[in-house]
Amino acid sequence: MALIKQSEWSRRQGFSRQYVNKLITEGKIKLVDGMIDEGTANSILTRQRDPNQPIRRNGNGTYEERNDMHDLLVKTKLKNEIERGKLLEAKVKSEIGELVSAEAVKNAMFAKGRIIRDGMMNIPDRVSSLIATISDASQIHEILSKEIREVLTELSRDD
Repeated sequence: MALIKQSEWSRRQGFSRQYVNKLITEGKIKLVDGMIDEGTANSILTRQRDPNQPIRRNGNGTYEERNDMHDLLVKTKLKNEIERGKLLEAKVKSEIGELVSAEAVKNAMFAKGRIIRDGMMNIPDRVSSLIATISDASQIHEILSKEIREVLTELSRDD
């Protein structure tokens, strides 16, 4: 148990004497005969410190550098775990049928588009001879509308 003066402990830790007084007033650090037990005080500071916050002390640089590396490692591991979780969630959704691959959607849309195109391209072949004999525009419109509806109805039946 190494007892040191408050000013000495604050200098070693790299923060102000006022901060030491605040820690003592809040009861976080206990005095022994007006002195600070350095080991106990250091362990109390370590336990109460939020690891997500950077050290704001102006103490020796090596401690801060090691702590920065530790923080970087923790953040990297956390990011990796989050990404693994997202990947696992997508895999589960894919297995239960909530997610479909983009390639499967593209292929299905291409197939549907081809059916529409082929159906629409066949309309002139089917109705050209019939329309050639009709001179009434409303009848021609009705025939074309009926043929287009048939193609689209056929498309909606295919699954």
